[in-house]
Amino acid sequence: MVDPASGAGALLLRPLRQYVQEWDGSNALGALLRAAKSFTGVENDPFAAWIGNAVLAAELLPLWVRVPERERAPLPQLISTGNGLDLQFDSASVVLMNPPYGRAALDADSRRRWASSLYGHANWYAVFLHAAVERVVSGGVVAAVLPASFLGGAYYRRLRRFLGERAPLTRLRLIDDRSGVFASGVLQETCLAVFHKGAPTTRVACSTQVVNGRVRSVDLGRQALPTVDPELPWLLPRARADVALIHAASQMTRRLRDYGWKASTGPLVWNRHKRQISAAECSGAVPILWAADIAAGTVRRNTARDAQRWLMPRERDGFMVLTEPAVLVQRTTAPEQPRRLIVACLTAQTLRDWGGAVVVENHVNVLRPIDGSDGRLSAELLTALLNTPTLDRLYRCLTGTVAVSAYELEALPLPPDETLAALAGVPSNEVAGVLAKAFA
Repeated sequence: MVDPASGAGALLLRPLRQYVQEWDGSNALGALLRAAKSFTGVENDPFAAWIGNAVLAAELLPLWVRVPERERAPLPQLISTGNGLDLQFDSASVVLMNPPYGRAALDADSRRRWASSLYGHANWYAVFLHAAVERVVSGGVVAAVLPASFLGGAYYRRLRRFLGERAPLTRLRLIDDRSGVFASGVLQETCLAVFHKGAPTTRVACSTQVVNGRVRSVDLGRQALPTVDPELPWLLPRARADVALIHAASQMTRRLRDYGWKASTGPLVWNRHKRQISAAECSGAVPILWAADIAAGTVRRNTARDAQRWLMPRERDGFMVLTEPAVLVQRTTAPEQPRRLIVACLTAQTLRDWGGAVVVENHVNVLRPIDGSDGRLSAELLTALLNTPTLDRLYRCLTGTVAVSAYELEALPLPPDETLAALAGVPSNEVAGVLAKAFA
């Protein structure tokens, strides 16, 4: 058992303790030597490694005291100081880890090394996961504490393919309440994931675990992963009520692009255009549409943003100006918010009220018709669909973060043509009920 990011050895502690407890009482020296070979950790912080070695060595004392004095050697140091990503020539049957999280600045050689699982920005935990799969033997297990972002985001699409081909996900336990789990704030969903190298499975045993004073697990059954395109977000339940929803959604093949829509991120990164932004309207200026201007299905000016309401576009900024109706979705939400999808329709009338054009800030996703689309799905109906509890819940089941990305919006399953036809002319306040029946 190897932990390539062991810290002070917390994850090795319990299996080592179990190893000692199951010792049959014979050949204590041999048991110590086997422990030294069977449990190893790597940590780049020498002080953490020192603490971990002291703690783990204490667990081995019941064996050590049974070794005859003339045969005793110092207690083994199970954690070495180094880089857990360094090339390893020894293999392991189990890799157990809680790897570091955060964007990784990789040099050209490192990007080539991990190229088969990289897409865009690299994250340390994804690199450690790749390395663990390479190190574990065929039939072996990688068990890790991970952010759930690898289940959905665009940056993890190649990682999902790599895992699906090399070491399929076989067990997933989502941590439902993380109070007291992490010393520092972790906004992303967190999970315990188990991957089996070479396993011929496309189904995952799912569960949730509540950690709030006590541990309580809820079984969510076995769920299928995408087989046609493993790079797609993995649609997996977060609660028991999601199981039927996901089963229905798995039969639906329609996505935004099938109905003639595309999603993109608002083009204005405001702090790159500070000198062009002001509170005062002047000739040639275009109003900025902020995430705070989206609420309750409508677009309205939030006075809190009036100090940065107007942008004076330069000649090369024309691509930022939106002059056509669109559907707008907030890109960032908070963990405690009841909804992930906060959507509004930028109608032709609203555009006229705003002067005929807006510049959308990059904390907003912009959904627009593709040129030549057949108009089966109107902006008003798309807004009503995305504002339903059904699609909000479904979106939560394919993302592991509080962010709402254009990539994941385009991957969201949508109802079939016959359901859209049935919704034509239905008042927006009745759409939720009709859609709930379609996904039942």
